Amino acid sequence: MSEKRTDLSYLTGPELVRILLAEYDKSRTTPQERAEFFDFKSRVFAAIAMRDGNPDAARFAACAKADSDLLWAEVAAAEALNGGVR
Repeated sequence: MSEKRTDLSYLTGPELVRILLAEYDKSRTTPQERAEFFDFKSRVFAAIAMRDGNPDAARFAACAKADSDLLWAEVAAAEALNGGVR
């Protein structure tokens, strides 16, 4: 991902939406790339939920985190089956 931001709390709502949309249309061909996107998406929505107290954003963050966790589990399982090779 082009934006490797760890702290999104200083961004405004419109800035968060812009960086999410900038990442949204990028091609992701591997489960790892998709998991990284869902990690990022969950952090964006979590930042919105924390700042605005938005329950919908908190729900979207939880869903994106669950998707990310599932994809990371798939990556780990594939690595285990392939002897540690991705």
